Amino acid sequence: MKLKVDKYGQLLILSSFLWGTSFVAAKIGVTNVDPYYLGMWRWVIGAEVLLIIAFAMKTFETKIFRDPMVWGIGFLNAIGLTLQNVGLTTTTATNTVLLVDINVVFVAVISYFVLNERASRYTVLGLILGLLGVMYVATGGDMSTLASGSLIGNILVFSGGIVWAFYIVYQKKLVDRRTEPFMTSAAVVTTAAVTSVPLALAFGHAAALDMAGGLSILYLGVVCTGAAWLLYIMGLKGMGATDSSIILLLEIVFAMIFALIILGEVPGWPTLIGAVLIVLAIVLVNVRSNGKGKSSEDKPKVT
Repeated sequence: MKLKVDKYGQLLILSSFLWGTSFVAAKIGVTNVDPYYLGMWRWVIGAEVLLIIAFAMKTFETKIFRDPMVWGIGFLNAIGLTLQNVGLTTTTATNTVLLVDINVVFVAVISYFVLNERASRYTVLGLILGLLGVMYVATGGDMSTLASGSLIGNILVFSGGIVWAFYIVYQKKLVDRRTEPFMTSAAVVTTAAVTSVPLALAFGHAAALDMAGGLSILYLGVVCTGAAWLLYIMGLKGMGATDSSIILLLEIVFAMIFALIILGEVPGWPTLIGAVLIVLAIVLVNVRSNGKGKSSEDKPKVT
């Protein structure tokens, strides 16, 4: 047995680092910007960044926008982020992290039916440890803390997590059909931006921005959407949907670190225990039985 974190795992870890910062930025954002407009501007800016990259890499094409799956994925993205942002206005960032990232369970189930992915024993154990780690980090080992936020807010962010579970699976299916990540990333984020505009116009209350709100939108759009999404899709190309979703649990650890640095939140022992469990989950997902890649039991099941 050999432990190996390949380039795809490294790209996913880097994207989870960037997405880990987004929870603090989004919490700051929803206190200064209407949550619907926050999501819209985040997608619009991210789409512009990725379209520029696609042009620069000479991979821009319009035919991808004729693919119904691209629009379906964009719709799931927009709905998931909208549910998270609206939920964040009435619940805590900690609850949001837990209830969104719990979608790894749903990813494993959906992947079995949609992608015919068969989880190895390492993936299953990593899944269990990852979920335990999420629970510890987000709740401090006390599940009663879920009651500290608004019930409606908790339901909204949990629903967003379920929506994103479907997104992860179908994004993997799309990535497997395409060979380059640049236009794929740009198309997915662009369709999410287009979908988010009518949502903001229909349900948003105020489009005004102050300095804090504008900076949070700029950061979320350029870094947490443009850069992170590109890294994610590049990593997803060589990793299963279930394994990638477990690796992305590492964003919980990063989110807590940035909450400490920026918001002054001091993590207790339960948080540190959860961080260790999540790191162990990442390690297990990247276990190889030999030096040539995944073992045969890690390969997708052929039907």
